[in-house]
Amino acid sequence: MKIYSSEEILKKEDLYDLQDSFCSSGIPFKYQMTLGEIAYLRYVKDRYNIADYIEENMDINGVLTFNDSFELSKALQGDGMDCKAVMLSDETALQKLFFWLSIDE
Repeated sequence: MKIYSSEEILKKEDLYDLQDSFCSSGIPFKYQMTLGEIAYLRYVKDRYNIADYIEENMDINGVLTFNDSFELSKALQGDGMDCKAVMLSDETALQKLFFWLSIDE
């Protein structure tokens, strides 16, 4: 399974390819979180549903596996957000992934 880097995600103008394969076809993929994104996780830990989602799907090396678009969307919506994570910069690849991969339930 391919592991995407922050640089790969940020340099893409759009994420239609990932959106189609993940949301429509259910094909999982992995993303290597940056040190800043891991620091964000530590800051919001035990405060937001999205932190629980990340922790449940991240390995010890900071690789986040995107397995289920419904679970991702449920976590974001549980925090009162439709497609973005609370307190996460829009300039991060992780926020870009959340935006493109969340779905309306």
